[in-house]
Amino acid sequence: MAANVGKTFLRIVLGQELTRLREQAGLTLAQAAKDAGCATSTVHNVESGTTGFRRIEQLAALLSAYKLGKADRAMLMDWHRQAKGDDWWTTSVSHLPSGMNLYLAMESGASEAKWWCHGVVNGLLQTPEYAHELIRSAKVANDTTEEFIEQAVDVRIKRQKRIREEGMELTCVMDEAALTNVVGSSELMQKQHAAIVEFNELPNVSIQIIPKRAPTYRAVGGDFGIFSFAPAQRLEPAVASATVDGTTRVSSKERQAKQFQRRFEVLARGALPPYETAKFLKQLSREV
Repeated sequence: MAANVGKTFLRIVLGQELTRLREQAGLTLAQAAKDAGCATSTVHNVESGTTGFRRIEQLAALLSAYKLGKADRAMLMDWHRQAKGDDWWTTSVSHLPSGMNLYLAMESGASEAKWWCHGVVNGLLQTPEYAHELIRSAKVANDTTEEFIEQAVDVRIKRQKRIREEGMELTCVMDEAALTNVVGSSELMQKQHAAIVEFNELPNVSIQIIPKRAPTYRAVGGDFGIFSFAPAQRLEPAVASATVDGTTRVSSKERQAKQFQRRFEVLARGALPPYETAKFLKQLSREV
């Protein structure tokens, strides 16, 4: 597995695989814990991705009980070693909305992300100036501090490494309102539009816009994203959605994932094709 994925994500993937192996072996949590020489709660926490084993020997004993082959054993042991420690965003979690730790973990390991944005530009596409003014505009309403604002902006900009440097594929469909709702000033918006044009030129990024006059479907209930993962990770697609109070929810329920996939496909069909994005934004900038 790529070394740049988050440690929390690695723990989640390892936990999912250990759960699958235990069920395949026909063992209960208590039986697995006995084989590993630890408490049942420890195996439960490892399978949920919350923690790792304190000693590598416990994992080794568990994998022996699961009768795992040499190559697979080595891979899972390596995942366990890589998953130790904190992620780059760990120190900022206390300054971020609830649910962001899991969200950032899933984003760190996704091979592809699809986003629908209704009211504001997606965080993966925001300039530092836009992000700062957007988060600052909610300072009084959310009773946040200057430290919160700076930490939130820093995390938002660092996340862009996933598409700029690490090659995660991003498909983003935005309503025109996300581009005309002025954040900061008209000059700031023009710079933001130019940045989106640059992002759209990356080979792994595709940006589409739904014009306000287009008589098509719009998912006005809120922004949402769909994460997909490499086959080797054996994870089902995950859906991230923002609630009214700013909490970020992440779900891997199959029914919900299919529902949001269907919504995204309809949104994309109603949007302008990616090759028209630059022309549309240049015209929009003149109007702004």
